[in-house]
Formats: sequence, structure tokens, C-alpha cells
Amino acid sequence: MTSPRIILASSSAYRRAQLANIGFQVPGISPNIDETPVPGEAPDSLACRLATEKARAVAADYPDAVIIGGDQVATVTDKQGQCHILGKPGTLDKAIEQLQLCSGNKVRFITALSLVHQAHQREQTQYEDVYVTFSALSDSVIERYLLKEQPYDCAGSFKAEGAGVLLFDRIDSRDPNTLIGLPVMLLRDMLANWQINLLDLTLRH
Repeated sequence: MTSPRIILASSSAYRRAQLANIGFQVPGISPNIDETPVPGEAPDSLACRLATEKARAVAADYPDAVIIGGDQVATVTDKQGQCHILGKPGTLDKAIEQLQLCSGNKVRFITALSLVHQAHQREQTQYEDVYVTFSALSDSVIERYLLKEQPYDCAGSFKAEGAGVLLFDRIDSRDPNTLIGLPVMLLRDMLANWQINLLDLTLRH
């Protein structure tokens, strides 16, 4: 496979910006899928399934292109031992609830990537983990942060590329890009499985 067209199956400005930051400009097309979790679905399975469905949805219209689908799921365990999936909060009240749950806690972020090339009948899906330990956050700090950055479209209710990083004590990850939503090193490795060199592509643009 030599220099195929590559399309990002996402409307996320954050993921497009991540690729642009490494010098790789790709179009982004919003996939129309139902992102409702299946009852009892494990968080990593959910992230992988949604990433794959997003890529397949766009691949149906662009079968000759390599489609990149991505999804991120965050999970945190409360003091009672119950695991919660943190989606995009959508509202201030929901974001406050999420950050109160994360305060002083370790949160797992699962970021899945799926590559689909329909014309060649090829698919692959993998995920990368990031573990974030949050500082102990007062209700006042939480509300002031949320009103400033309004990260209501971000799983976990923060923007790691902005002031959100100041909410953390520690980040454990192979690739700092993963927390923002697109694990660039994993993408490089997955493209290499299909003999596509991401570094070479970025240096051509």
C-alpha cells in the first residue's frame, strides 16, 4: 500500500489538531453512529467497538482511503468500589459531578484507534492506556476551572492541552498525545503494519 489517501473519521478539532501539530493535514469527516454502550460492555471493548464503527461508517463512502477512527473512554472507581464510565459531560452540573469523582483519585483513560481500508478488506483496532492521578480538588476550584475552560465535550471534564493538566498529580503514559484523544505513536505503529510510514508522510507535507 503506497501513499494512500488518509481520512480521519472524526469531527473532533482536538484530533485534527494533533495530526496538524506533527505536520500531517488530513480531512475529518464526522461519522454518524450510535455511541450508546451495550449493557455490561467492558470499557476497553466499548472504546474499540466505537472506534471501529466510526471508521467503518466513513469507509463505506470512501472505500479507497485508509480511515482512522478513534474513541476515548474514561473510568474511575469510587470509594464504594463501583466503577464509573466518564463520558462527555455536556453540562456544567455533570462536569462538576465528574471532577468531584476524579478528585484525589486515579482515572484510567482508554483511547482506541481503528484503521479500515475497505477496498483492501483490511481492519485493525488497538488501544492505549493512560492513568491520571488527580490532585485533591475543592468544589471552588472545580467550578472555577469548568467555567473558564468549559470542557463539556471532553471525556472526564478537562482539557489536558490547556489548564486541565494543572488538575493532575501524575500522568502515566507511553505517549502524552494519548490523553488528548489520538495516540500518535500507536497510530504510527498501526500504519507501519500496513507498510505506511507516518514520519515519511509528515515530512512530505
